[in-house]
Amino acid sequence: MHLPGQTRDTNAAVHIVRDLRGDALGDLEAPPTAPVGLYPEIILLVASHLNDDNAPSATPFFDLWELILNHWFPSSEGYQIEYMWSIPYLEDREGAEKITFVVLKPDSKPLVLLQVSAPRDFHNDHTRAAADALTMSQFDHVAPYCHYEHSLCAIAAMGKKWTAFQRSPNLTAHEIRNLGVGDEQRIEWMDDIVSEPSYEMLECFFASLKESVRGL
Repeated sequence: MHLPGQTRDTNAAVHIVRDLRGDALGDLEAPPTAPVGLYPEIILLVASHLNDDNAPSATPFFDLWELILNHWFPSSEGYQIEYMWSIPYLEDREGAEKITFVVLKPDSKPLVLLQVSAPRDFHNDHTRAAADALTMSQFDHVAPYCHYEHSLCAIAAMGKKWTAFQRSPNLTAHEIRNLGVGDEQRIEWMDDIVSEPSYEMLECFFASLKESVRGL
């Protein structure tokens, strides 16, 4: 594998991707102009090769999102990232859906759910709403297994576009939105996960999430 400007950290990131899904990133040629952003070079490089907003498959975007999760939730802090994670009570059902990536805390409880879908038809309101609804449904299925007081985070991605929310797994969307019980943090759809605004939004979003975990 040849990645322009590889460093020790870059090699580590690529090794994580290979270990988790058995895939390699392949040969990535440097773009005509160096990608600019707040993420490490390897993430910006991978993102620079993902510019097809009409891509019919989510698979090409998996490496990017996995690298991003590893950036915010490194194994050195005790986090583990699972690929195609089965919702506990659905795991034995034939054809049961799996969540693309899940960040597990050191105690193996889910902390972040990430469902990656293809970016095609993102500008269709119904398609975008369906991606959001799937993530909310996954949150509701996983929440009963999260017996903790801090928030559980869920992210819906369509290619590099994304939205997210976090709230206590002990509260339903109805209680939050209709009864005014508890609190929910939400980030509306953003156009590019590696843009500086997206980086800054996630930095604050995940900082509050990790702080709530440490505070218990």
